[in-house]
Amino acid sequence: MVRAVSIGGAALAMMASVLVNPAGAAAEPTMNVFGSCYDPSQPLQEMPQQVVYGCDSTSVMQNMTWSSWGPDGASGTGIDNSVQCQPNCAQGPHLHNPIVVRAWNPVPATTTGCPANAAFFTDFTVAYPAGVPPWVVPGTTWGPGVQYTYVDGMPAVHFFDQRPYSCTPL
Repeated sequence: MVRAVSIGGAALAMMASVLVNPAGAAAEPTMNVFGSCYDPSQPLQEMPQQVVYGCDSTSVMQNMTWSSWGPDGASGTGIDNSVQCQPNCAQGPHLHNPIVVRAWNPVPATTTGCPANAAFFTDFTVAYPAGVPPWVVPGTTWGPGVQYTYVDGMPAVHFFDQRPYSCTPL
């Protein structure tokens, strides 16, 4: 009887350690997401209908439809809503153009506070099949992490090394 109680007690202790020990718990599935403008106050979302990729909201992918999404990348189409900052971003007109988006190279964030189950696409292109903002001139650059190019013959913007600026709520 004593032996049965001690074996039962050991089994209970092992089960309790699994419940308390996160290493024994099932890991959350990895979610592949856009990251440069990640807002930690919002839940992670795969295949979003809207992606803010100009963190001041001057560049927003809208009405997105995704044909693929996963660790190998994402492909979709939608509308680019960008602000032509002339005379300035507050007064500039919004330009709406159809877009073809490709994202790839998802990596876990190294920024403090980022969700452990998030992999952020570090590269993506926004290509313009019909109509293009006047500042998109292939062969030039906008700044660090942004290059104007062509994708499948379309003028495009390649955003690279895109990682969350912050994972700390404001």
